[in-house]
Amino acid sequence: MKLSAYIVTVDAGFAPNPFGRWCSLACCKPTIRRNAETGDIVVGSASASSAKPGHLIYAMCVKHVLPYQCYWTDPKFGSRKPHQRSEIGRRGDNIWRRENGEWKVASGAFHDLSQRDRDIGGENVLIATEFYYFGREAIRVRGQFTDLLATTQGHKNCHDEKRIQAFWQWVKSRAGKAGRIGLPSDFTEDGCRSQRDEQEGDDIEEC
Repeated sequence: MKLSAYIVTVDAGFAPNPFGRWCSLACCKPTIRRNAETGDIVVGSASASSAKPGHLIYAMCVKHVLPYQCYWTDPKFGSRKPHQRSEIGRRGDNIWRRENGEWKVASGAFHDLSQRDRDIGGENVLIATEFYYFGREAIRVRGQFTDLLATTQGHKNCHDEKRIQAFWQWVKSRAGKAGRIGLPSDFTEDGCRSQRDEQEGDDIEEC
């Protein structure tokens, strides 16, 4: 069991996508997605330029680790393919498929072929049924847990199961309920543009 923490540079509802029954991380953070296992915890905190820097945006317990093609073909996740019928639909993260030996991207997706190598380099989609997504209601993390959070644009791993379990219980107690608690802080047209234009740095582990 491990906890992987990173900074969410753009919280537009795409990566992570907290809508419906699941919270999914299908794009960005390729190293986290490539190495995650069922039962791992993934947490994202707000960037220094956000309204609540360092606050906890979300925490998810990984239930499924799905290869991209499985995510694309599984009818359960068909609703997570992007469409223009709603603001949530525009943020669909089920965007990559393999066709005739080549990776194709769904029409209208927030990412395009310029982000292909980074996205598919993660190999998998992480899906949680138990998650706490605060979004614009992001919460301050108690002092004893602040060192679990990332402080750079890479990510930070913790393998101390007792600390991870204590942190998870604290998040549950603060949230009061599971699932999506608030809307994404960048749930706007500007947020959409920022998500499309985002060029993430190397996803290396913090020392």
